[in-house]
Amino acid sequence: MALASDRNYAEFVAVVIVSLFDTNTWQDFTTIHLLSNDIDDATLEKLRRHIPDGRGKMIVYDIRSLKEDLGVVVPSTIAITAYARLFLPYLLNQEIDRVLYLDCDVVVSGSVHDFYKISFRDQWVAGVRDTLISTEIKTSVGLTEKDEYINSGVLMLNLLAWRDNKVTQRCLDFLVSHEGKVVHHDQGIINAVCNNRKLVVHPKYNVSTSYFSHPYSLLRKLNVPFYSQLEVHEATSLPVIIHFTEGFYNRPWIVNSLHPLREEFRRYQSMTLWANSPLQPDKRTFAARLVAWSFIYLPYWLYRLIVNMLSFFSRII
Repeated sequence: MALASDRNYAEFVAVVIVSLFDTNTWQDFTTIHLLSNDIDDATLEKLRRHIPDGRGKMIVYDIRSLKEDLGVVVPSTIAITAYARLFLPYLLNQEIDRVLYLDCDVVVSGSVHDFYKISFRDQWVAGVRDTLISTEIKTSVGLTEKDEYINSGVLMLNLLAWRDNKVTQRCLDFLVSHEGKVVHHDQGIINAVCNNRKLVVHPKYNVSTSYFSHPYSLLRKLNVPFYSQLEVHEATSLPVIIHFTEGFYNRPWIVNSLHPLREEFRRYQSMTLWANSPLQPDKRTFAARLVAWSFIYLPYWLYRLIVNMLSFFSRII
């Protein structure tokens, strides 16, 4: 498993590690590949203490000098931490043919065995369809309305195919061709470069906040193609990987979170060396809070009216 983090998100890395080992006893030995952007040695040692004795190890890759160390052309506009997953084929041992990449804002609540053992065939990456993706977002990276668009927060990377097809360099070339400005950053790049090489998997492997906050009818309307109602029900009822993305319910480490699975995160946090970390303040603007409250508690038409009114006033102020 691979993660990328700086020192500010180290405590979330610990939550991911603890949850992974707690729910995946099928794996005799697990290696955690941590792409570290200036995480100090004391914190790294603290993170290692979350790996059960004899069941795994953590390999740390210092990515601060990644631009200079790699044998590929890296544009000056790139933010290494944000784009670190693109370099996994180069960083990891060349004998490793696949890796599960996870963002730090996830909890592994079930077995990833079937996901990890998935057959790639000729696909380069496997992931879950993202939610709330407009046609404009797809077309901005050269996709059509009906092309698949996956969320990059949980990915199974076919490292062998990435190396053989120089996918990392293709991603960097794409970023340069767009002058360093790509909607959704690495996610937009991966979806564009790996178009027709993406293996879409069951949504239970990346259950983002929108799956809980938005009614299925709206998700189905806004996303083409999308999952069946049964698949979404299976994912939200028995998620394997919970992805606490930003959304109307807010994240579980923030005061007044309404996420229905917030206690799952807090339970695993209580098992880490950051168990006593206080909840973080809600830094959303008043307008953002009003929009979230309106979506959760008011009819959809009234929510849309409030959003349009806020948009209008923001333009004239």
